[in-house]
Amino acid sequence: MRVTVKLFGEFRAALGRDEVALELPAGTTADAALRALAAQEPLLEPLLFSRGALRDHLHVFVNGRNVAHLQGLGTPLAPGDTLTFFSPLSGG
Repeated sequence: MRVTVKLFGEFRAALGRDEVALELPAGTTADAALRALAAQEPLLEPLLFSRGALRDHLHVFVNGRNVAHLQGLGTPLAPGDTLTFFSPLSGG
């Protein structure tokens, strides 16, 4: 199945483009998709993961819905889904 990953901020800057297409097995989870993305695009690996775990400050969305309100990183993806993630903005 094909999933589109939209890139923002430091992720877009690292790759120099705003999206990546992933070909994944049916039923792949958000976590597995992020790991496949890091394998396909090694420049993203240190931005996404620390010591093998997804960086805890990242917010992950499937079709605009935060996975925290779905099945977490275990949320299964479907063909045509859009996966996004970003660090929260802060400032003052």
